[in-house]
Amino acid sequence: MAELGYRVAEHVSGRGVATAAVREICSLGASRHRVTALRAATSRDNLASQRVLLKSGFSEVGPADPADIGGKPGCWYQRDVEGH
Repeated sequence: MAELGYRVAEHVSGRGVATAAVREICSLGASRHRVTALRAATSRDNLASQRVLLKSGFSEVGPADPADIGGKPGCWYQRDVEGH
């Protein structure tokens, strides 16, 4: 299991850059680093990040401690990765 964090420049937000990057990281994690699952936390008000994770095959798996995401309420997402 590995944790995933990401951020893209504001001028490219909404263009699929984050989704493409997250999908590529999932692929690399499985093929090169023997990662079997990835998880990422996002705040409840970060709808864009939630969409990126869902479009990349992640599922919501439970609440995140606010200390994990800048003091805001949020949730953890997880995705099993292929390649094993």
